[in-house]
Amino acid sequence: MKRIAQEARRRQGVVRYAEKHGKSKAARQYGVSLSSVKRWAKRYDGTWQSLCERSHRPHSHPKQHTPEEEAAIRAAFSKAYLRYGWDGVYAELKQAHGYTRSFGGMYHAATRLGLGWGKKRKRPPRKARRYPALKKPGEKVRIAGTEVRYHCLKGAAKRDGQPLYQWTAIDECTRLRFVYGYEEHTPENSVDFLGRLLQAFPFPIQTVQTDNGTEFTYRFISETELCPFEETLAAKGISHKLIPPRTPWHNGKVERSHRSDQRYFYDWEKFVDVQELNRKLSAHLSWYNNRPMRSLDWASPLQRLESFLGSHH
Repeated sequence: MKRIAQEARRRQGVVRYAEKHGKSKAARQYGVSLSSVKRWAKRYDGTWQSLCERSHRPHSHPKQHTPEEEAAIRAAFSKAYLRYGWDGVYAELKQAHGYTRSFGGMYHAATRLGLGWGKKRKRPPRKARRYPALKKPGEKVRIAGTEVRYHCLKGAAKRDGQPLYQWTAIDECTRLRFVYGYEEHTPENSVDFLGRLLQAFPFPIQTVQTDNGTEFTYRFISETELCPFEETLAAKGISHKLIPPRTPWHNGKVERSHRSDQRYFYDWEKFVDVQELNRKLSAHLSWYNNRPMRSLDWASPLQRLESFLGSHH
């Protein structure tokens, strides 16, 4: 408070000097800007208190969240944050509460309300390699398999050490996904998965991209024999693209979707057998394909697909 009074009295001296010698000379004499001298002279009423620093906060906040919106943010946070993070909170707001503000606006309001666990450490910036966006669904579909982690098993599956596997397909254009679980990691199950995929996706598939696992190709074990999966692709007129060996990042989208599955699904569920896995995977897949995504400008994969189909009719 003492420093504020000292600054106000200094400004009073500047104004009094300006009244006698002019504003320009006062600005040069005291080393302040001419606009500041003019502003102080306009505010001066004969007392130093009139020259105290004023708040720069706006008088009104026309874009401030309403109490109803804040209540919706609290409800969405309570329901979605622990399992799905801030993206899940925003998706819940848009779907369940008709929220129309931006993600940044939601996050700012939520932190102002004291929600969340504080600031995360910033990762060093990484220059991402961008690939050209594909123009239509089915132009390229990425397929990969992954083993369900042991801690997700229970009952007979855990007792008998029966591994479970998830096959995943993701359309490059719309991010639409299809998943299915199996007990064995075999080419025959890859063929079965392809058949289910072709029934699930409402558009023809031109190219399938996979890694070099023997469930997809015999490229490194035989120069003449074709894997059943490759034979099936050829019979259906679908081209097969293999990524370079030991480069899983070339299947980055499907690998990232597996990390999402781990965070949003496998960290929360357990399975006694492959039938229970597929029942729960079906519900998870429905949630995933209807989830607004940051990478799709907060549209869901199904909305992206509907938008494409609607624009080409």
